[in-house]
Amino acid sequence: MSAERYLLVVGTGPKEYREGIFRSLSGSRIWLLTDRDPTWQREYVSGHTVIPRLNSAQVSTNISSLLEAVRNLAESIAIHGVLTFEEMFLSATCRIADELGLPSLGHGVAENCRDKERTRRLLTDAGVRQPRFAFARTAEEAAAIGEQFGHPVVLKPRGLAGSIGVVMARSAADTEEAFRIAASAARDGAQRHGGGALVEQFLAGPEIAVDCAVTDGRLEPMYVVRKRLGPEPFFEEAGHSIDADDPLLSDADLIEMLRSAHTALGIRTGVTHTELRLTPDGPVIIEVNGRLAGDFIPHLAKLAMGLDGASIAARLACGEPAAVERSARGSAAHRIVYADRDGTFNGIGLPSPESHPNLVASGTLLAGGTEVTLPPRGYMARLGYAIVAAPTADECEASLAAAVADMPVDLTPSR
Repeated sequence: MSAERYLLVVGTGPKEYREGIFRSLSGSRIWLLTDRDPTWQREYVSGHTVIPRLNSAQVSTNISSLLEAVRNLAESIAIHGVLTFEEMFLSATCRIADELGLPSLGHGVAENCRDKERTRRLLTDAGVRQPRFAFARTAEEAAAIGEQFGHPVVLKPRGLAGSIGVVMARSAADTEEAFRIAASAARDGAQRHGGGALVEQFLAGPEIAVDCAVTDGRLEPMYVVRKRLGPEPFFEEAGHSIDADDPLLSDADLIEMLRSAHTALGIRTGVTHTELRLTPDGPVIIEVNGRLAGDFIPHLAKLAMGLDGASIAARLACGEPAAVERSARGSAAHRIVYADRDGTFNGIGLPSPESHPNLVASGTLLAGGTEVTLPPRGYMARLGYAIVAAPTADECEASLAAAVADMPVDLTPSR
């Protein structure tokens, strides 16, 4: 066996969102578990193992094959830590870590986060503020719960991510259709959490997220994310912003709520991504995810605060000290340009850096000729993006709005 120690990374995700993370980890020796030969990842990894059909269905129904592949790998290389940045691989990654005796949330704790109904029950038992909820197995049950809670309500699958299948219902009739959407998304996703839908009280207010580093049960917030959501009744995330001087980062009540939630779920080590609503009566927990934030959020944290969440996650996965260090004080934000109708995507204009001095990056997220459909027929109809950074949050938002206004979309509507 080689004396070199490797960080085992399970899955990658799209290049646009994940290349920056792999670049952050390039100082480590990375061994990648993937379902196909690496392309852009090759620059950042020392080796890889291809596991065909490594996806949500494979992980949830055939974990034994994955564990066998890892055992074989561990006979030839020294695995120092195991990490994933993908929600669908979280439970499997923790199973691998448990198998190898390495740090992680632990498989049971990962399931506390992945199964949203289980999350709700554990937080309720601990007295952590959250929406009223109930699990519905039929559309009729969902409608009855909606009448009990009072509309609007939110319906969601128990175990997906990216707001897929999450929909608001404003009436009993809407609730039955929303149940169909959420339950259908669950059936198409991780089968272990399939069937039925979670029905939750809708709470008004801005939505935020807080990413935290947890070491031996000690929680430290890394950054606060302000969210921009797409049009109702769906909850697709259309943009995020991070400000180094966000007052919520030092809000004692919010931090205590986060600590209580993490304790209730059994989280003692790792990086987490907690989503909350800021209601008129105070913050409430929407969900707790046992991994680093997705989208461009880790990149925004680097731009605004000089904070490298991916490196912190890697160090914790390897059982190493992971101080939350910030080296900048600014603001950064990104916006996703979505399709506004079904159709064929032809292209999108990109803003000129010369005309937008705070622009950090922009790009296209779909190939020309791609058919796009809006929820509930399809999700993530993302066409392009823009990322900006500026000294203040106000300047950042103004720069971002100007950049997005300079991104015309060419889409041929469906007939």
